[in-house]
Amino acid sequence: MKRKQFILTTLVAATSLVLTGCGKKDGVKKIEIRMKGSDTMIQLGTAWAEAYRKVKPNVFVNANGGGTGTGFAALQNNTTDVCMASREIKGEEKEKTKAATTKDVIEHTVAYDALAVYTHPSNPIKEISIEELTEIWAEGGAIETWEKINPAFTGKMVLVGRQNNSGTYDYFREHICGKTAEKKQREFRQGVSELNGSSEVCEQIGKTPTAIGYSGMGYKTPHVNWLKVSKKKGEPGVEPGANAARDKSYPIARGLYLYTAGEATGETKEFLDWIKGPEGQAIVNKEGFVSLK
Repeated sequence: MKRKQFILTTLVAATSLVLTGCGKKDGVKKIEIRMKGSDTMIQLGTAWAEAYRKVKPNVFVNANGGGTGTGFAALQNNTTDVCMASREIKGEEKEKTKAATTKDVIEHTVAYDALAVYTHPSNPIKEISIEELTEIWAEGGAIETWEKINPAFTGKMVLVGRQNNSGTYDYFREHICGKTAEKKQREFRQGVSELNGSSEVCEQIGKTPTAIGYSGMGYKTPHVNWLKVSKKKGEPGVEPGANAARDKSYPIARGLYLYTAGEATGETKEFLDWIKGPEGQAIVNKEGFVSLK
């Protein structure tokens, strides 16, 4: 009996050692970094996550979209470590995050983007001005048909944009719709088709000959065309591109950001440093966005 008890105890101990080794391979702890926010940045965030696994196999970066506003809400309730944002944080979002976490929000500029204006490839119009875009998109605007831009193309415009919790939605509304005489933000006109993702915007425009919409330049496909954009009608238009985004010669260029509640530490800091370094910035360019340098 004592011999059987000894054998059983030895087997349990050996099994325990094997299981311990499997759960913590080479003694390295598995770590998760949560990223949430901008749908514009989700393909970039996913690419960073996949590449970083090869750099640090024990670090799992979990990237999810949902919109910039959703990312800031997650930062406030501690369900994300990093917020991906396609616009700068608003004052009230800073205050809410500070109140919820007792930490100041830290901004990290990680890339640039040109917010492209897309049309169907069959549309012969190749440029447009900010003044015209305002009249197309803002409430009370005077342009609803293509012939008001150029008689070479006719038909009622079909407007395609992003959902209202998107940073792209906010950025385009603020920079294109502008302000009222009373200095209040003008809203989008009624009838805009608001879609959840940037790729969906381009997909819809590719199916609709009279459509016009906006999305990051990284989402261009052979099924859509993008327009050169000028600040004023009659001025030369500028095409979306890397240099035009960096030097802001393209009128609808913007930064892309990562935000943390307080200074990033530990593995999160190392990940953010890697993103700003050569490997992370090479992925920015590969995904169709614009690197910091």
